[in-house]
Amino acid sequence: MRVGVCIVVLVSILLGARTGGAQSVDLGAKPTERPLSRGFQWFFANVKRPNAPCVGELVVATWYASGKRTANGQVFNPEGLTAAHRTLPFGSRVRVINPQSGRAVTVVINDRGPFVKGVTLDLARGAARAIGMHSTQWVCMSRVVHEPLTLGARTD
Repeated sequence: MRVGVCIVVLVSILLGARTGGAQSVDLGAKPTERPLSRGFQWFFANVKRPNAPCVGELVVATWYASGKRTANGQVFNPEGLTAAHRTLPFGSRVRVINPQSGRAVTVVINDRGPFVKGVTLDLARGAARAIGMHSTQWVCMSRVVHEPLTLGARTD
């Protein structure tokens, strides 16, 4: 009997070491309960759309700071005033306003994404800092249209 108990304990220790150690289990938790995640599902379930007036479109934005190259081939600069959008053409300029702080920045679309349902814009860290954005949030987004610059043209 004692040998059987030792074998069970030894196998448990070996299996625990192979899977990265013992995991704590909350014995009081119901089987269907999962730990609260502050991911996108949490955001959409708990963060309400702001009531502040918005010039353009009210969208959900995130920010990112890692990567080597953007989808248009540029070297990614995490401190740049750039953003990723799924469909806008590369080089498009977009005005992004944080409705909580009122701060605004104009970014250039140079990457594709975000590929998460419900999220429209992925700002480089520099652009997010410029508007005081620290996490996923609602922002006002409007496309900036510029007239093409004609060299040598007179504007009498």
